[in-house]
Amino acid sequence: MKRVASLLATLAVAAVPAFAQDAEWETEGLSDDAITIGVMGPFSGNASSYSKALVGMMAYYDKINEEGGVHGRKLVAVQEDTACDSAKGLAAAKKLISQDKVFMLQGNSCSGVAVALRPTIEDAGLPWIVAHAVSDSISDPLAKNIFHGVPTGRANGRAMAAFVLSKSDTSNVAIIEHSNDWAHSYSIPAREYLEENGVTPSLELIMERGQTDATAQVLKLRQEKPDFIIAALYEAETAIFLRDLKKYGMGDIPVMGTAGTDLENTLKRTGDFDTVKNYYVIHSYVDNLDGPLMKPWGDMIRKYNPDEELSTFSFVSIGSAEALVAALEAVGPDLTRSKLMAALEEVRDFDTGILSDPITWTPEDHQGVKGSAVAGFVDGEPTVLKAWGQPY
Repeated sequence: MKRVASLLATLAVAAVPAFAQDAEWETEGLSDDAITIGVMGPFSGNASSYSKALVGMMAYYDKINEEGGVHGRKLVAVQEDTACDSAKGLAAAKKLISQDKVFMLQGNSCSGVAVALRPTIEDAGLPWIVAHAVSDSISDPLAKNIFHGVPTGRANGRAMAAFVLSKSDTSNVAIIEHSNDWAHSYSIPAREYLEENGVTPSLELIMERGQTDATAQVLKLRQEKPDFIIAALYEAETAIFLRDLKKYGMGDIPVMGTAGTDLENTLKRTGDFDTVKNYYVIHSYVDNLDGPLMKPWGDMIRKYNPDEELSTFSFVSIGSAEALVAALEAVGPDLTRSKLMAALEEVRDFDTGILSDPITWTPEDHQGVKGSAVAGFVDGEPTVLKAWGQPY
């Protein structure tokens, strides 16, 4: 497992950010033996499977705490449920900032919620590492206190389209998506990449969240007969869409999905391998879920959460937590919010040992991960791929 200590030499504490405030604000949520971190996520509701990302991240906190913390301080998670709902998310953020007075924020699933929270958190000024949600508009335009620790929709959308076009003779591509910012964060850069390479989507369809039938969309697709389908849908709607594709005899058309879905979870939702055998998803990791490179991290999660059932989501937020700890180590015991943000801006080519691409944050760019692998079923087994037919 990657040791952050070996990377500390690459992290230097830069100048204090321009919005540095008074000493009391700078150390709010900090004590001699604890750093409080507000962790927001969908711990309930239809999108609660995404909370696994935060369980994995907090397991990493537990690991660091067991090893003595960071300069003698333990990482103390203060959890708040957003239920993947913007109103609940805003209430959670305000509580963490104003009532719980946490030192920083890390986590967040559901891009729509994170986008809604941005103005409040940017105005509050405390550090926020987005560890799961992918919408570019969370961290772009640049906000001094907001850092993305996973591939954004732009990085993932382009990776999705590149994979689609890596399949030979792919010229007819259709897109189906939700009408929200989260889906657009994938579909817009995917469409841009396709068009840069001479392919204009032949059909663009909407399937809303909560929709329980995709017959109308599938019948239009059956008429168009695309070579490949890009689906920017949440997991529940993806399962419905794939079931209806099979129902109407289109199960052999490959479908490229987003980081909002998981191969194993989608298989469980459909209960039928034939329904998902041609489904591919963005896969941000260096190995399969049960591969040797991921095993130490899975063992870590189970150590602190013995009953946790692992999925792809379980690992996605750990890398940004590693980068956080490295930045905290670099700052030293005289920690402030401004010093932490300055140290985060000095993270370069940080190899997490989990993510397929490293994390780099600079003063000009807080979107730290620029690429992603893809996962799909090959000979019935989940396989990490660089391109169509090419293992990672």
